[in-house]
Amino acid sequence: MPSTVPTLPTALLTVSNIRLYRRLRCLLGLLFLCLSSLSQAAAVLVLDSSQTNVNLTQFSDILVDPDKRHRIDDIQTLDLNTQFRPSETRDFKLSPDTGRLWFRFTLRNTSSETQQQLLQVQPSGNTEQIALYSQTQAIAPFPTAKLIRTETLFAVPVAANSDTTYYLRIESPVARRVSLELHSYASFIGEISKREFINAVFCGVLILLMLFNLVSALLHQDRLFFYQALNCGLIIICQVLAWGYIGDAQGLLPPWQGAELITTLLGICILELLYAQGFPIFPIKRPRHWQRLIRITIVVNIIAIAISIISDGRSAGVFVHTLIPANVLLLFFMSLHCYLISYSRLIFFYLITRAMVILLYSLTLLSFFLNISDIPLINTVLIAMATAAAVSQTCLLFARHHFRQRKQVQDEQHIAILGEVNRAKTDILARITHDIRTPLSAMIGVTELLQDTRLTASQEDYISTLQRSSHELLQLLDEASQAARFSESDVELSNQLINLPEIIDESLAGFRNIAAEQAIELICDIDSKVREQLIGDPSRIRQLLSHAMNSAFEHYESGYILLKVYPSETKAGLTFFDLSHRGKGFSTQEKQALSRSISNDNSIINARFAIAAQLINLMNGQVNVRTSPNGDHILSFSLLLGVPKIREQSHVADTELLHGKRLLVVDGNQTFCKVLSKQCSNWGMQVLTANSDNAAVAVVRNQILLQSPIDILLIDQALAGGGLKLAQRILEDSQSVKQQPTSLMLAHANIKFDRDELQSAGIRRVLSKPLSSVALRSALLAECHFDASINHRSPDQYSTEALNLSSLQCLIAEDNPTNAQVLTRMLSSLGIDVHHVVNGQQALTAFMRARFDFVIMDIEMPIMDGAEATRQIRLYEEEEGRERTPIFGLTANSLDEQRDSYLRAGMDLHLVKPIRLWELAEAIKRWTGYQHQKLASGKPPAKPAE
Repeated sequence: MPSTVPTLPTALLTVSNIRLYRRLRCLLGLLFLCLSSLSQAAAVLVLDSSQTNVNLTQFSDILVDPDKRHRIDDIQTLDLNTQFRPSETRDFKLSPDTGRLWFRFTLRNTSSETQQQLLQVQPSGNTEQIALYSQTQAIAPFPTAKLIRTETLFAVPVAANSDTTYYLRIESPVARRVSLELHSYASFIGEISKREFINAVFCGVLILLMLFNLVSALLHQDRLFFYQALNCGLIIICQVLAWGYIGDAQGLLPPWQGAELITTLLGICILELLYAQGFPIFPIKRPRHWQRLIRITIVVNIIAIAISIISDGRSAGVFVHTLIPANVLLLFFMSLHCYLISYSRLIFFYLITRAMVILLYSLTLLSFFLNISDIPLINTVLIAMATAAAVSQTCLLFARHHFRQRKQVQDEQHIAILGEVNRAKTDILARITHDIRTPLSAMIGVTELLQDTRLTASQEDYISTLQRSSHELLQLLDEASQAARFSESDVELSNQLINLPEIIDESLAGFRNIAAEQAIELICDIDSKVREQLIGDPSRIRQLLSHAMNSAFEHYESGYILLKVYPSETKAGLTFFDLSHRGKGFSTQEKQALSRSISNDNSIINARFAIAAQLINLMNGQVNVRTSPNGDHILSFSLLLGVPKIREQSHVADTELLHGKRLLVVDGNQTFCKVLSKQCSNWGMQVLTANSDNAAVAVVRNQILLQSPIDILLIDQALAGGGLKLAQRILEDSQSVKQQPTSLMLAHANIKFDRDELQSAGIRRVLSKPLSSVALRSALLAECHFDASINHRSPDQYSTEALNLSSLQCLIAEDNPTNAQVLTRMLSSLGIDVHHVVNGQQALTAFMRARFDFVIMDIEMPIMDGAEATRQIRLYEEEEGRERTPIFGLTANSLDEQRDSYLRAGMDLHLVKPIRLWELAEAIKRWTGYQHQKLASGKPPAKPAE
């Protein structure tokens, strides 16, 4: 069988067919690949004249360039152009690790006219981060300067009946979310106008709210209104930064570029915390740890602001992501806890506001991360939420102020009612005091009269006990009346010209009997720089000194009590008082009462301290207690008194008679000697001191040898060797001196002296302890005025001017027969002629008929009281041109208000029942001193008509 062998042409044909087949297969593969890629590309956006705005998410293709090495020429090559894929929602979240994104979209215009479109890229960026290309030609964005705020806008023209492909390059140095929207010109202008209108409304509301809070802060002096004004200002700044009115538009949700928006948002959180602390939204009675937690949160927010500023916002993302939600939740739970305890309506509305803030903030965060809503809508919602919260908090502040005003009005009405009640209580108290003092006055007067009779030792002891108990009862009455008439609502102070040293002297004089009974040395040291004429409330100052002195006597155990008064070196009118004693220290309850803290101990001492602290606060002073190194317990307080514009009268002329006088102070108390030495040295006297009788005799003898004899002696009766004996020795040693020294005795008021003993010792005057600078200066000046005609008279233990009392005529107006009898016998014991009437009308008639040297006028009398009778007498003196006659008011009312009214009626002195003999004698000496001239002229006063 023959074999068949292929020929060469046949073989070549077969090879060529195989090669052709392979080429066709490759061409078909490429065609299929192209068709496959075209089927996966994004849809072409067909433009329609009726459309407004379109989101390009589903019409865009995306190409990721992580190394940022491709340019537009590279992108349009076939190799890279085929690598685009349809974009998804997650592709619009940029980060620094993503690199560069290329978006491609195709627009188709089926109409016969060119259509102009606007491409808006949000958030905005600079030209280096965002660029748009048409084929290979770059499209320039709109200039930012021509826009109201920062926007990234590109004009996108599409020719008629054509398809145009655009490429958008985007990159970002920070993580952000991008939105691409295509607008027609008309729709863009309408949307922007609506957005600007909404922003303007919010901004206008915030500006008005800020101005309202500033004005309210100035009017009401409430810092919370100021915090709210700052809060509104920061919200406006957030709005400006988020929308791009200043800088690039960043939005109100993270992340952000720079630290400006972070600082502003954290500043709002701090102000919200300050508002919560001052409102407050935590229970006031049981705050627990909320206040401390607020302060800690504020510090953490401040640290986050500092970190964001230092790192330019790059490292503060964690703080912002955690702090802002933490602040919101903290305020919510705090207000919820407060409402569940207090059930306050204001806290309820605040709680509703915080709940709405949490709800809206959570929804915006959720929609942002799920890409449900766009960035402009989120910004609008957050700005609206912040504005509504600011309006709500301002309304709460205004409502609270309204409630406080209404409560203040109610309190004022309540205080007015209490004032009327207190005034009624004061009147009742004055009546009770008068009723008690009237029989008590007769009791003390009778005991003093009995002391001048012959008594056995036991009878003298009984009378002394009765007198001591009576004086203690009087002291309790005074303190109870002062405490009862003081209330927290009594805050008005009278401003009148006062003499501060005299007020201090009068206040200390009320404690002479107590100091005498307890044998306490009461020393008063008033600095010479203290102004005598000041402006203040004398009643309150006396009341304060009374409470302070009572506390010192309560705590005293040994030594002495020292009151030191000195002025401030820097502030005029500021006067300091230091009251020191040795004994018991101040308890914790007393310190709390002084600091006006709440104390459960309602003892009399603590009430005294609380009243003293309130009085000091009323007079703009401060108070504290301390213990000195030498063991003295000191109560220190200051009073800010007014300084009169008139020039203070100098006492230099009054003390000229004391210049150069040599004074020897003999007292065992060195502190007392130092105080008197300083006071008398300021008057120009040469002061020598001695602490014992032998030292005093040595000083007197040495001065005689130096031919500089002692002019005035001031000897303490309680001296170890005996004050009278020392005076007798010095008198015998001074017999050779041409001018013997004037001897004065210093003793407690309850010590009685024999007239013959005083005369034999050469004692000219007995001064009562405590000895104030005013009383000492008056006594020294009076002694320097004595002439030879007075020197031969026997000394009087009560008199400081040794008047011839038997030549005086007195008119007494007293309706109580017992008191009139006691008073008449007291005056008769002094050798004074007395004419007695029972009411003010009879007193006026008797005064018109005859002349009297002084008048003692009871206040409360029938027909015409003492005050009206005094006014009528003063009018009669003016009409007749008669010399002013001293009138002493006699009343049981110890309150300062009544006393001041009596002095304004024309009385010269206010004597409080029960009147004591030595007080009555002192008053007669002081106010009838001009009788010396009358007696010297040989014109005795006329006898009153019977």
